[in-house]
Amino acid sequence: MTINPLEKLLVVQACTDLIHRFADRIDARDADALAEMFVEDGIFARPTAPDQPIQGRETLRAQFAARPAGKLTRHICTNTTVNVVSPSEATARSLILLYTATLAEGAKLPVQADGKQLLGAYDDRIVRDSDGLWKFKERRGSLAMYVGG
Repeated sequence: MTINPLEKLLVVQACTDLIHRFADRIDARDADALAEMFVEDGIFARPTAPDQPIQGRETLRAQFAARPAGKLTRHICTNTTVNVVSPSEATARSLILLYTATLAEGAKLPVQADGKQLLGAYDDRIVRDSDGLWKFKERRGSLAMYVGG
């Protein structure tokens, strides 16, 4: 199936927006919004646990909600490339840099980042769901290196 340049541009933008919203919502600890970014049987593998994928929207919701309290994160996504497979499917790759900090009770921002920061990537399969929205079918993370100890 052929896709015209405007349709392709719209798919690329929708997928890029999804990737950026994921970074924003994971840093905001919004488990409900994160889970809704996946199709019902979606798969997610954390960069720190690439061989332990989590499957299913409700399981994902529970896992996102169970993230440890007292940890501030900032996921920086860059170098995102989107390959449009069809009007309803795309693949994407984004490089990520994860900054973390431990928050003491009553801490005010800004705080000192932890000494070890992670650099990796997300490889995504993104599809247009039955509701017409673009969602992750698979989001698989990997690590390439770290900074600090």
